[in-house]
Amino acid sequence: MQKNDEPLLPDLGGDGRLNALDILLRRTQSESDFPALSEAIGAINRITASDREGVNVLSNTILKDFALTNKLLKLANVAFYNQVGGGSISTISRAVVILGFNAVRSIALSLILFDNLENKAHAQQLKEEFVKILYAGMLAREMAGRAQVKDVEEAFIGAMLHNLGRMLAMFYFPAETVAIRQKMETEGMSDARASTAVLGVSFENLGIGIARSWGFPDQLVQSMKRLPEGRVRKSASNADRLRALAGFSNALCEVIIETPDKERRQALDKLTARFGETVPVTVEQLSGVMEKSMQDIAQFALAVNVNLKNSAFATQASKWAGMAQAPGTAPAVPPALGASEAAAPGKSAEARTALDDTVLHEHATILDVEAGGAGGSAQRTSEEIQAILTAGLQDVGNSLIDDAVSLNDILRMILEAMYTGMGFEHVVLCIKDGHRNAMCGKFGFGDGVQQLTRAFDFPLAGQPDVFLVALQNNADILITDIDDPKIATRIPAWYRRNVPAHTFVLFPVVVKGKPVGLIYADRQRAGDISIPEKELSLLKSLRNQAVLAIRQSL
Repeated sequence: MQKNDEPLLPDLGGDGRLNALDILLRRTQSESDFPALSEAIGAINRITASDREGVNVLSNTILKDFALTNKLLKLANVAFYNQVGGGSISTISRAVVILGFNAVRSIALSLILFDNLENKAHAQQLKEEFVKILYAGMLAREMAGRAQVKDVEEAFIGAMLHNLGRMLAMFYFPAETVAIRQKMETEGMSDARASTAVLGVSFENLGIGIARSWGFPDQLVQSMKRLPEGRVRKSASNADRLRALAGFSNALCEVIIETPDKERRQALDKLTARFGETVPVTVEQLSGVMEKSMQDIAQFALAVNVNLKNSAFATQASKWAGMAQAPGTAPAVPPALGASEAAAPGKSAEARTALDDTVLHEHATILDVEAGGAGGSAQRTSEEIQAILTAGLQDVGNSLIDDAVSLNDILRMILEAMYTGMGFEHVVLCIKDGHRNAMCGKFGFGDGVQQLTRAFDFPLAGQPDVFLVALQNNADILITDIDDPKIATRIPAWYRRNVPAHTFVLFPVVVKGKPVGLIYADRQRAGDISIPEKELSLLKSLRNQAVLAIRQSL
């Protein structure tokens, strides 16, 4: 990444030489931080709500980035996003239930963009630009209904992307951005002409090219195009309405920062007249929209540690909205569980040897609460683990009394709480297929979990391996090492063929005396799972919530 004011593009322009877009696109294949940004945004964009596994894939993608998880949960717990009651939000799965798939997706995209475009050398200038594009997104969200844009989250992202090219140039090509500004000031060039002259590509085309490479849908990419001068005509096309709304929101931001206070009314009259057919709002109504958007942005700024009182744009926008000053602090929010803290698996103490003679002849550890040993994640205290599991229980409890929450959503929250709390590498839920008398993987959390889930498809009749014994005896079982001679013969062949983990724990889900499901959790290395007494009690309580949820659904 470019970290100083040295020009990265000393010889841009015609004659077949590379332009800024070529260079950024080539960076997607190079060893720098740009591929990480591209991969993260591309991964989110590939996930759709219509996909049967969309919610689970989205949650898994977010949970891979612990800082992103933490910030997203903070935002989910403030009034701005917590549009529905039901207590605090402690899991990404519940955030999707409460806020909706598209809202969580749009929050994640904006947080990824911000986190990757921080730069100490140009931190304040970049944060100022980010505050401006974020405010444009908030304005578009507030006015989506007026502009007849169907999806408010699409409106939010569309407005944020509108000036993506300029923001990328500021970050990756700071010296060239200064040269562009100078050309605009001294030669009276438009930003399109000046950026093309210096970068070999306009800000607009730079942003559009990168947005396409990141996999944004065409409708959002089209909304990044500048509107023609003059009155913006009404259109029956949702894509055109989205483009008009993005243009209006960003134009308002430019007016705010460039207009002297004494010319405010005249500038707003001109702006509302130009967009009147597509974004019908009066100057008086706009004041309320601006105030609400500034209150909203304060919550976002809190999560990403941006002090709006230090922002010239936020100060000016607050003044135009009739607020005494830019919001500096926001109401306290519930702690964002430590699902965001590093959840790397910890090493257990010496493997436990206390065994139950009645199951597999001392081949497995039966997990009674009293049998829990010292251990847990090495990177998180026992109190922190318990707090995450307890918060997960609260999430599930709040959802159990909500008729609108599906059984799958509740089961997903249970698995996520186990996964993030204990730092397991994978957690998988299996559900009984009564027609085949078999257990089948349904969904889970962890890297490559979609493929792993497909491996869990085993009959409920046959030789009593460790999985069948757990289910038949309703016994929670820990396998410390699958290669321990005492247990090796009881590990089924299908597991050894398809699952690389050497230690795992099983929590059967038994309803009315019959096994209906199984929760599996693992770590790669033998001996790496150890569950202390209090954590074990909470894990059992989460499993019992799964039993209750299934009972309620019958």
